[in-house]
Amino acid sequence: MARDKKADIKRSRKKTVRGARALPSPERQSAGVFRLVLLCSLLGLVAVGLGYGARWLWQQAPTVEALSRVDALENVRVKGAFRAVTQKEVEDILLPFLSRGFFSLDIDAVRAALLRHPWIEQASVSRRWPNGILVEVEEEQPLAIWGEDQLLIATGELLPRPPQMQSVRLPELAGDAQLVERIMAQYQALAGLLTTKDMEVRRLSFDDLAGWQLELVSGIRLQLGHDELLERVDRFLSLTRGVLAPHLQKVAGVDTRYNNAVAVQWKDSKATKK
Repeated sequence: MARDKKADIKRSRKKTVRGARALPSPERQSAGVFRLVLLCSLLGLVAVGLGYGARWLWQQAPTVEALSRVDALENVRVKGAFRAVTQKEVEDILLPFLSRGFFSLDIDAVRAALLRHPWIEQASVSRRWPNGILVEVEEEQPLAIWGEDQLLIATGELLPRPPQMQSVRLPELAGDAQLVERIMAQYQALAGLLTTKDMEVRRLSFDDLAGWQLELVSGIRLQLGHDELLERVDRFLSLTRGVLAPHLQKVAGVDTRYNNAVAVQWKDSKATKK
């Protein structure tokens, strides 16, 4: 019995020993806390360093304005026909924009400024690396001379006549400015009919009293009246291919306002009906 009790006491002591864990020493605990604090401090320093480094780099980065000063526009090319518009006019329009530099140049604003010129129909502006731009302009096409100081373009708009186009050779149109579209349409119809040499339109005019008056390149003047212009011009052309053919050099004018005849005015003589 006593032997059994001693055996039980030994077993209980052995179980107690096997289930117990040794606590870390105070020195080891202090070392672990120190390492953790040191790691957190290092991470914090790295983060702060990165933040200051990024801020410094941002401050050192050049602004758009600074880049523009470095890459100032030095190569500006302007292309165009330069008939109604001069190259200097285009350069004067560009000048206020060129100081802004390559990067900050407002392409749309430059194009809008060019298109405000009455004679510029289309304009394109493009950057050319590293420090240039290319500007191309297309001009309105004049159709005829209107009066002394205006030109008519294909859209029916009257534009001021540039000094460099004072000697340009174009048909002349005249009449009330409120009738410009009607006169232009009549001119285009007659120009399609009068295509042979010396029979092209030199001048077409209209007024309420005399009606339509036409002068050809050959110098012959036609009185056309108010109505049936194309029919009357066609009648005149038939005569030039017939009875008037041998005498055209002597003809000064033809009045086509008669229904079945024309009145021919000879140079240095009175009119004769045919």
